[in-house]
Amino acid sequence: MTALGRAGGTGTATAGGPGRAAAARRRLTGLIAAAAVIAVAAAWGSSFGQVAAVRIGVIVLMYVALAGGWNLLGGYAGYMNFGTVLFFGVGAYTTAITSAGWHLNPLLTAPVAAVAAVVVSLLIGVASLRLRGGYFAIATFILTLAVQSLALVLGLTNGAKGLFITGLGISPIQATRVFFDLFLTLAAATILICWVVERTRWYSALIAIREDEDAAEVLGVPTARYKLAALLTGSAIAGIAGCFYAAQIFYIEPVGTFDFSISLATVVAAVIGGAGRWYGPVIGAVITQLLAQELFVHVQGVYSELSYGVLLIIVVLVAPGGVAGLASQVRRRRPAAGVPAQAAGPPPLAADGESTDRSPA
Repeated sequence: MTALGRAGGTGTATAGGPGRAAAARRRLTGLIAAAAVIAVAAAWGSSFGQVAAVRIGVIVLMYVALAGGWNLLGGYAGYMNFGTVLFFGVGAYTTAITSAGWHLNPLLTAPVAAVAAVVVSLLIGVASLRLRGGYFAIATFILTLAVQSLALVLGLTNGAKGLFITGLGISPIQATRVFFDLFLTLAAATILICWVVERTRWYSALIAIREDEDAAEVLGVPTARYKLAALLTGSAIAGIAGCFYAAQIFYIEPVGTFDFSISLATVVAAVIGGAGRWYGPVIGAVITQLLAQELFVHVQGVYSELSYGVLLIIVVLVAPGGVAGLASQVRRRRPAAGVPAQAAGPPPLAADGESTDRSPA
């Protein structure tokens, strides 16, 4: 069996009718549950939630979107990308510059911010995606610092003085609820993109790249094209998130906008939640950002960052696949309904000894 075939996300050849029906029911149940959660969250953020809680919800949803976009290249293809904040910052600055220059509502510049982030990621990706492993991670980290330094001296960005963004002309409470809905929409769209990707040949190619990129190339997989597409999609999501972020806070400057901690928090959210699964970044963003808010209130300074790091180490040691991976392992070990415990074993093996159970949750 080929690497691409083993990585496929369309189910297994040995799965029978009942297995397929059960998987279809699980997917349908998951979609209904996700839609219900989104509807409840929208109603809560728009009408019922306290303003302080809604503001925290905005932060959580922003990281759900960022981590979901990161998951396309970092989770599925296994490329550790520390450049999320680079595209986020490009989107924020594009909104600040275009809304002031064209006298537009900053929210209307979201498509322009996405295009700007995609163009920058295209220029960076063509060269950097030739690197692998730690070299790619280091390259994205260095490029982020380089762009931040560039923004500090460019006249277009107003250097270290930063740029102001015109407000929406509504009250702060109304604005908080509006941005909650915007980030909820972006997060839901990102989750949907990941869910759809896991059911396409694109997902199969990305998993093949993660498992053995050289073998995937030998088998004819256009690895460069698939990797670049994942990077561009994730950067567009980050650019839109940067647009909403800039419109929300009215003022941006290079140090805060290109803060590496945003990239780090994105990676940590995806890893803790379970990189490589569409719902992993959702779980991770909720856990890490709620924890971060709690630590910000009760633990200050270096101890807050230390606590954050300890959590990451614990999760990596106890559950390398993240919370989602741990839950998946527990579910697989549990016998199916109506099947004797001794009959519930590992999934069947293909001819090459690899497990055929590679279908996404």
